[in-house]
Amino acid sequence: MNQFQQKLRSLLADRYGLDQLSVALLLLGCVVTFVLSLCGVRYYRLFGLLPMALALLRVLSKNIAKRQSENERFLRVWDPVKSWFGVKAQHAKDTDHRYYPCPTCKKTLRVPKNRGKIEITCPHCGTKFKKRT
Repeated sequence: MNQFQQKLRSLLADRYGLDQLSVALLLLGCVVTFVLSLCGVRYYRLFGLLPMALALLRVLSKNIAKRQSENERFLRVWDPVKSWFGVKAQHAKDTDHRYYPCPTCKKTLRVPKNRGKIEITCPHCGTKFKKRT
């Protein structure tokens, strides 16, 4: 192992490292930089570098407990959003069924496509409603 690798290893020892919030900040910085450059905004690199710099500070931080707490708070917000998009993607891939929310309990119901106008009964609350499939 050469001297540079030893210095780098000693620099990164006892540091927090990369987590989901840091990755999200890096992606946010890239997206902001790209969008603002397309819009012709002055100093767009500065606005894009701010989230990236924050991500780097988080990665190199020695306050591990605080960084973990921040990441947990981020995941409490991000996980439901990620799950919602995942469900929508699954529904889009399903070409044999339609999905409707129950008007009473708001549960998502799956019904077969191309059956015309049918009466749907919610298995959770028993509400009946008509929809075109």
